[in-house]
Amino acid sequence: MDKCTATAHTNIALIKYWGKADAALNLPTTSSLSMTLDKFYTTTSVSFDENLSADSLVLNGAAADSGRVQQFLEIFRLQFGNFPSVLIGSENHVPTAAGLASSASSFAALTAAMNGLLGLELSLQDLSRLARRGSGSATRSIFGNFAIWHKGTDDTSSFAESFLNEDIGLSMIVAEVSSGSKKISSSFGMQRAQTSPDYAAWIKQSAADLTDIEKAILSRDIEKIGAISENNALAMHALNRSAREPFDYFTDKTRALIAFVQDCRKQGLLAFVTIDAGPNVKIITDKNTEEKLLAELQQHFPELTFDIAHAGAGISYADD
Repeated sequence: MDKCTATAHTNIALIKYWGKADAALNLPTTSSLSMTLDKFYTTTSVSFDENLSADSLVLNGAAADSGRVQQFLEIFRLQFGNFPSVLIGSENHVPTAAGLASSASSFAALTAAMNGLLGLELSLQDLSRLARRGSGSATRSIFGNFAIWHKGTDDTSSFAESFLNEDIGLSMIVAEVSSGSKKISSSFGMQRAQTSPDYAAWIKQSAADLTDIEKAILSRDIEKIGAISENNALAMHALNRSAREPFDYFTDKTRALIAFVQDCRKQGLLAFVTIDAGPNVKIITDKNTEEKLLAELQQHFPELTFDIAHAGAGISYADD
């Protein structure tokens, strides 16, 4: 194949991945579970280019630093044999590095595109293992709807798979507090969070949260899903503030949104927050409540951009 184009959607972890047991292999300290979103995605095209001296990345129409993707493609070369330099053209429909998992959709799309370009015909499970090497959360973006990433103990046993490939009516209202890059990357943030004296307790609680949310998803209990997700996310961010070198992704606007959502819940609306490594807030609700809740949010925060997202698809190819 001369060229291959693939699309992958971002995912939002309901049970968070926050810490590495092995940084080189991107092995996590905990298993995690996510929902893939229809609203945010990356489309990536790859082709061989004999005129290039190294792999090259064009992101959203402009030349970009290709160091990270070059390292990732070396993993392909080591596993599947050498191949010419690759021209990568990527259109990222996700605010980059602002806590909306842009790297998850980016590396999942790149993994799928290289699978096609090289004619590998890898299984989804094998694709998830490879995507994990580029970005941990990318392992889950291979799959649609709900995916679980088993932490594993080595490269073979750490992979994601579909947990429930159905839309259960869960909605996420994404509040874009900032589209700028984070001051502290996720990788560096995880390292610092693991110095928190509460980290061991968080790992234990996360395992319990995972068991509880699996049951809630299978029973389509969105209120319980929201409650577990909110507690898990806020506990994750508490680790950052209790680290040896404390830091915080929250802004004043992030805190105001959290307080407002919690107040909406007290008023009887189905509304819970989840927040990844960044300032942006995702509000968990259902399709029956989303428009009413969106109107409340827009009225109180007219300066912010809100998007309603639902469960999205797994990886796809341009000729599908």
